[in-house]
Amino acid sequence: MANLSLFGSLNTALLGVYTHKLAMNVVGHNIANANTDGYSRQRPVIEPTPPIPLTTLTQPSIPLMLGTGSQVRDIQRVRDMFLDIQFRQVSNRYNYWNSIFSNLHFFEQLLAEPGQNGIRNLYDAFSLSFEEVMSDPASVAAKRQIVSRAQELVDGIKDLYSRLEQLREDINKEISLLADKINQLVARLRQINEQVRIAIALKTTPNDMLDERDRILDELANYGNINYRETEDGQVMLMFGDQVVLSGSVQNPVRALERPYGKGFYELFVGQTKLNLSDGKLKALIDLRDSIIVKYMLYLDEFALNLTDKLNLIHRSGFDASGKTTNLNFFVLNPALETTDPAIFRIAGNRRMLSGPILFVTGMNNRTEDEIRNTVLTQDGKLVFFDNNDAEELEINAGDKVDDLLLKSWPSWLSLNVGQHQPTSSSNAYRLYFEGTKNLNDVLIIDTKSNVLKNLGFETQQKTFVTFDDLSNLAQGTYTLTFEETLPDGTKQSESLTLTIDSATTLVSIRDEINTQLSNIRAFIVDGALVLTVTSQLEFDWSRVQIKDEMGFLTQVRAQNKIFEVLKPLPTLENVFHGSTNFDPSQGYQLFINNTQIHIDPAVDTLQSLVKKINELSTGLIADLTPHNAFVLRAGRSFEFDLRSFNITGPKGLFEALGLIDTDGDPASFDADWNEEYSLISKSDDISSLRSKLSVSELFTINRRERTEPFYFVPSWDVSSVLKANAEALAVDLGKALSNDVWNALSILPIGSSNVDAVRYIRDAKYEKLLADGKESFFEYFGGVIAELGVESETAQKMRDNSEALKLEIDQERERVKGVSLDEEMANMIKYQHAFAAAARVITAVDEMIGRVIDKLGVVGR
Repeated sequence: MANLSLFGSLNTALLGVYTHKLAMNVVGHNIANANTDGYSRQRPVIEPTPPIPLTTLTQPSIPLMLGTGSQVRDIQRVRDMFLDIQFRQVSNRYNYWNSIFSNLHFFEQLLAEPGQNGIRNLYDAFSLSFEEVMSDPASVAAKRQIVSRAQELVDGIKDLYSRLEQLREDINKEISLLADKINQLVARLRQINEQVRIAIALKTTPNDMLDERDRILDELANYGNINYRETEDGQVMLMFGDQVVLSGSVQNPVRALERPYGKGFYELFVGQTKLNLSDGKLKALIDLRDSIIVKYMLYLDEFALNLTDKLNLIHRSGFDASGKTTNLNFFVLNPALETTDPAIFRIAGNRRMLSGPILFVTGMNNRTEDEIRNTVLTQDGKLVFFDNNDAEELEINAGDKVDDLLLKSWPSWLSLNVGQHQPTSSSNAYRLYFEGTKNLNDVLIIDTKSNVLKNLGFETQQKTFVTFDDLSNLAQGTYTLTFEETLPDGTKQSESLTLTIDSATTLVSIRDEINTQLSNIRAFIVDGALVLTVTSQLEFDWSRVQIKDEMGFLTQVRAQNKIFEVLKPLPTLENVFHGSTNFDPSQGYQLFINNTQIHIDPAVDTLQSLVKKINELSTGLIADLTPHNAFVLRAGRSFEFDLRSFNITGPKGLFEALGLIDTDGDPASFDADWNEEYSLISKSDDISSLRSKLSVSELFTINRRERTEPFYFVPSWDVSSVLKANAEALAVDLGKALSNDVWNALSILPIGSSNVDAVRYIRDAKYEKLLADGKESFFEYFGGVIAELGVESETAQKMRDNSEALKLEIDQERERVKGVSLDEEMANMIKYQHAFAAAARVITAVDEMIGRVIDKLGVVGR
């Protein structure tokens, strides 16, 4: 072995000492950083040094390779990059949901629900405050309480609104601070990139700098979704959100620039491009500021807007206790400061469809002609027809069919008919109906027994009559009865009846005296009994009459109140729109809201059922009627409270009949052609053309909003200053519309201070489904908002907890891989220590061998 030397063996052992000394340094470094955040444990990569080829003297042809020792080729970090990626993705999710939950929880505390200071409690207190006025209309204190409760509601909602706005502003400041923080972290990454590039160029492994880089990436992952890749020279190219913020040594800072509209809120840009994020705390803050909090502010805006409009339309229509028309808004709201291109929230027709003549009343309907004609009445019955002067009777026999009734002798002013109508847009059917030449509101059709009217499908109502049939206890003499009457317009008048009773007096003679002496009280005989009724001048309502009978005539004849079923004339559209050009009640009409078809059957539908049909289809267009039956259309929140988001088409005659348009220059004339299709509102209409088209309607316009902003209705919301200064101006009485021939009540007179219809309407408005695109009432609304907030908060909490559990699990696995285990390091230390000692012992042995060679060999022969 000519190539083998003791000095080679010495070098081999020396390399072992160096190798394990360096390994011991690595162990010491690991132990020193056992508690350093973000530190990845390191391990030496030990490999053999290149061997030396040898040949032997005995076998020179067989080469041997002689090892020359060991060396530390590299010091590597122990880290799983896949776990790093997973950890950062889960960290994105966790920080997103943690920020969402913490802010929603804060919002829940602001709402204070359930609790005495919660919004629901304030609204309930406002609604209940009307009860006392209804029981005591003259109470000024009760009216002041209504105003006070209204103010408390307004102040409570405004306070909540301002707190949400302040929360948005605080979040906005935090967004700006986070943008600066991100830029600082990316700047540090840029410095590390430079250092890593130099280290790689020098063929070294900058482990501690790489740990610092990973720690920064972990922190950046808290704020937003990141994506990165390592280049060949060891540098990192980093994307934050969808923008590159670092490429080698070039940093593109995140810039927080104020929006050109509203409140100084920031948008984030990288260069000239808007930054979009999908996760992380920064994304959560942006969503909270621009979406989630805005949504709940919009809910408050919607409540204030609709409550204001609904109550104002009622209150403006009413009279105060003194009988003066208030024409006063209950609330004030300033939603439209601009005039160039506002949204149209609501339109109200100019026609108040009240107190017109009813000439048609529908009974059985949506049947075949044979079914109606062959309907059999199973009991004897009698109908009495009273036209304010005379009463006629019609006997009904058991077994009579409708066909038989059609041939009977009806009063000259009334007929019973079978005719067609159109219950759906694709089918025709038949109906049974009364047709009168007199206003059926001004006559009585009385069903004295057996429910004849109900069996024929007609709706009935109960009326009270005074009856008596026994004169046996009536003493002879002269009796005077005084009738104190209250007319529908509130006017008081008195009538007197003088009866001279002798042995020849009969029910017929008493009837004749009543009909001769009195104008608003009439009498007729039915089945041997005298029946007294009030006339249509008193709306057939005995409660409008007070009787003074000092001599006890009514007591002696044992007069009693008796209730009969009478025909209830319904104001169907057939009556309201009667006489319009080409209007045919047997034909159905179609109203289209965008692509949704609404079928109108004038023979059966009323204004109320038309409103119900529109609202049941949940198109986002909400129909309503004022207390005086003006037709109202409002846009829902899904359409930004803008009627210009709809295409509304239908018969031209319908829209004019509802008082929404005027086609002939006469706003009191409602005779447009029902056969002509007309576009009431189109998405392509500009505001000026709509104002012209809807010139006779009352328009309620509002400002449009920016996509990420609320409408800001609430800050301008308040109770009317007039009501706050003088609660007696509160409207309590809706008055009485005088009869008219065209279903347009131009004259409405107060009934009196005892009438509380306006207060009742305001109180009952809480049950009308005008909010959430017509799905919720004022009474339900805040319950829905609170429930939605609770569900969102619970969902955020669950998502946060799930993300946190997953994050903890991944972090534990990541720490298992990269974390320093003191037990493992102690084992390595012992291992390397023993190897170091063994290598040192080899050096000692080789040293002895060299000494032997030098000192002992070659002594013989000296």
